[in-house]
Amino acid sequence: MTDPEFLRRTISQELTKEKPDWHLIEKTSRIIVDNNNDNVRFSVDAGHIQRLGLELVARQETALAELIKNAYDADASLVTVTFQNQDKAGGRLVIEDNGHGMTLQVVRDSWMRLSTSFKQAEPKSPKYLRLRAGRKGIGRFAVQRLGKTLTMETEVKGSHTGVRVSFDWDHHFTSGLNLNDIFNQVEQYKKPIDREGTRLQIDQLRETWPEVALNRVWKMILSLQSPFVTLTNGNTNSTKYADPGFEVRLNGESSQQRETTLSIETGFLQHAFAIITGSIDENGIASVRVVSQKTGLDDSHTIERKFLLTGPLTFNARYFIYAAETLSGLGVQLAKDMGAEYGGIRIYRNGFRVAPYGERSDDWLGLDRDTSRRNIIVPASNVNFFGHVSLDREDNPLFEETSSREGLIENEAFEEMRTAVRAMLEWAFVRVASSRGRKQTAGQKGFVSTARPRKPSEIIDTLYAEIETKPLETLDLFSSIPTEEAKNPDTQPTSREQQKRTPEIAAALQALELAREEAKLWEAEVERREAASLQYEEMLRILASLGLSISVFGHEIKGIRSSITAHLKVISKIVSDLPVEAKEQLSGKVEGLKDVTGRMFDLGGYISGLMSNTESRQLRPISLKGAIERFHQQFMQYLDRQRISFEWDVTPSHLRTADMHASELDSVLLNFLTNSIKSMRAAKVMPRLVRVCVKQEGDLVLLSFQDNGLGISEKSKDHIFDAFYTTSVGIDSDDGLAGPGTGLGLKIVSDIASSYGGSVAVGSPSEGYTCNIEFRVLADRINKG
Repeated sequence: MTDPEFLRRTISQELTKEKPDWHLIEKTSRIIVDNNNDNVRFSVDAGHIQRLGLELVARQETALAELIKNAYDADASLVTVTFQNQDKAGGRLVIEDNGHGMTLQVVRDSWMRLSTSFKQAEPKSPKYLRLRAGRKGIGRFAVQRLGKTLTMETEVKGSHTGVRVSFDWDHHFTSGLNLNDIFNQVEQYKKPIDREGTRLQIDQLRETWPEVALNRVWKMILSLQSPFVTLTNGNTNSTKYADPGFEVRLNGESSQQRETTLSIETGFLQHAFAIITGSIDENGIASVRVVSQKTGLDDSHTIERKFLLTGPLTFNARYFIYAAETLSGLGVQLAKDMGAEYGGIRIYRNGFRVAPYGERSDDWLGLDRDTSRRNIIVPASNVNFFGHVSLDREDNPLFEETSSREGLIENEAFEEMRTAVRAMLEWAFVRVASSRGRKQTAGQKGFVSTARPRKPSEIIDTLYAEIETKPLETLDLFSSIPTEEAKNPDTQPTSREQQKRTPEIAAALQALELAREEAKLWEAEVERREAASLQYEEMLRILASLGLSISVFGHEIKGIRSSITAHLKVISKIVSDLPVEAKEQLSGKVEGLKDVTGRMFDLGGYISGLMSNTESRQLRPISLKGAIERFHQQFMQYLDRQRISFEWDVTPSHLRTADMHASELDSVLLNFLTNSIKSMRAAKVMPRLVRVCVKQEGDLVLLSFQDNGLGISEKSKDHIFDAFYTTSVGIDSDDGLAGPGTGLGLKIVSDIASSYGGSVAVGSPSEGYTCNIEFRVLADRINKG
């Protein structure tokens, strides 16, 4: 019925009632307004809610991410996500947070309003001043994407009541109904006055969430915030509340626990060959820097073009080259697997990830395209980079997410950013290739590959053959030597044999023959060293294969220590109760047994600790004071039994190495100690002295290890760091720790030093000492400051 008079009478009659039906009054008034012939207005079909949820949010993981972002915007420090019966459709999902919650007024004016501008008007959260992750006001309809019904409970601190609202998406929000005609009942319930937060209970889930889907959820949760930097709101001085951080718990498991298990920052990223950082400033100037500790590269560059639309932004990436020589302490296949799983350049806006940039199927920078077409010939696919671009709503206002939350709107600002990041990356990886002596472009002229160099004798043979077969005047080498024809045009052309007999040519050929002989001698020495290197690598593989057995040995020794100690105490008690004669005979044996087992426990404890360090692939700065002190404590009883005086000093005490494996420094110290013990035994000196001194030497840390053993002969100084060279053959070694020499210990020490930008050498011993080995590695940057 649209008769105006009838509609007005309906309103008048309803207003006279003691309890008017306000819904009827509102609907009738709306009909009158809508039938006004002087103007028209938009109306919204209730089915639009279905389209917002089902069509705008393509994936269920994206929908869940939007709800977690809403909790972040509400200043929550904890979000709990709980699935029930998720292995089949119709299950339940509960999302709870401890944010500031909503009053009934906020629910009505903001949560229930489509595309609200609330977050635009208040871009920062009230308590921690976080930049809000959502903006368009439609993310809340992700709940409709996930399930058929929703029960929302929300509570604010300072109120005795909470607000509960229920939604039945499929039954109430159907096409053909006017959205204004659908009301959701509000319940108010009692609650503790200090409790706050929001609880979303989504029932009748539309899809199943099997284990593989939950793993995708974890990946999504961990990638919401950048794993490369700590999220900060940039307002630490403008709020009295310190942001406690943001944690997500999924089915009882904490995101912090998952990050510890899956962290690519502590377990993987430190193995990067180079670190690339870039930025665009407020004037549109783009600059990039590339640093590689492994090659000593540290270079910067400014891009010629200006980028005036992007606004200030930053860019960071770790660059990996998947080859054995570039991955110290990390398997190539493992690194490749990590690259395939996590590699790529991502985009983070206001601290949260924007999909799909950086995913396997996304090539927004064109890196995979150009490497596959050989437009780029250095390692530079998406899998070679682990990085991100950081955008900020205030500094980068031209960047907007699409309504589907799947990417940014690709406007001119986006294209500028794409160009800038690609240019910074390209300059950096080309610069790395140059520092490694690798070819940078397909058309690079005059480049000689260092991967498979020609032998010098082969080059000489080629030149000799050219002299034999080509006219001499065509060769650059002899272009300045005039022929007889040039000297006297009237003379008859000289033959090849006559040309060779000229003094200049004869001298050149003789020099080439001598050079060829020298080159062949040098090549033979290189081949000998290569054979020795292969033998060394084979021995290392054999030693590596023993790792598991050694680890089990250390674990078993650790496990039986208390039992053996207890049995020894019982035996000592029994012996002490024996007659004097028998006690005297057995007491020495018991003490000897204690000594032997003590040495075994020292070794087992050391191996157990060493294997524990080795299991971690983490590279980190090592405190020299802490490492030497721990090493000394581990072997203190053993050193006492060997009557060795062990002194050490680290000056200054805070000295740290550059990032390296803790187990490698332990290996260096153990090799030095065992060599010293064997040398002092052979010298039959007493007292036995060992002194370790550490100091800073420019950009390096110098560790000096001295003893008063036999010393090192002049002949041995040139060879002690070669593989399989040993001076301990024939030396009596009945000690389980020192053991016989293999000739690999100091070679391994040398390799460790080289891997971290240092070296090892024989130094001059201090007064009272006869041997000094100096071990150098790069110092931590903090030391240099």
